[in-house]
Amino acid sequence: MLLSLKNITKKFGDEESNTLALKNISFDVSEGEFVAIMGASGSGKSTLMHILGFLDKPTGGDYFFDSENTKNFNDEKLAALRNLKIGFVFQAYNLLARTSVLDNVLLPTIYT
Repeated sequence: MLLSLKNITKKFGDEESNTLALKNISFDVSEGEFVAIMGASGSGKSTLMHILGFLDKPTGGDYFFDSENTKNFNDEKLAALRNLKIGFVFQAYNLLARTSVLDNVLLPTIYT
């Protein structure tokens, strides 16, 4: 299994005032499988994608990537996985305004 999520939960806020963005999300994705994440605005899609891409960590549950539980991965290990195994297409482009299109596209190659 390439990705396996078991009861993933994500809360924002503190003990007194928190928002539950994800509650007990569980699913598996095999290598080569295509998956669509769909839902209404505010349903947690972006939060889930940030967790899947190692940009954020869940507050509960287990996320297995290549059969390894990522719960105790440090920031360095997560950054390495993002760099080598994860690709992103951002909705809000995230381009550097004073940089050419070519240089923006080539920028990630500096970090590999």
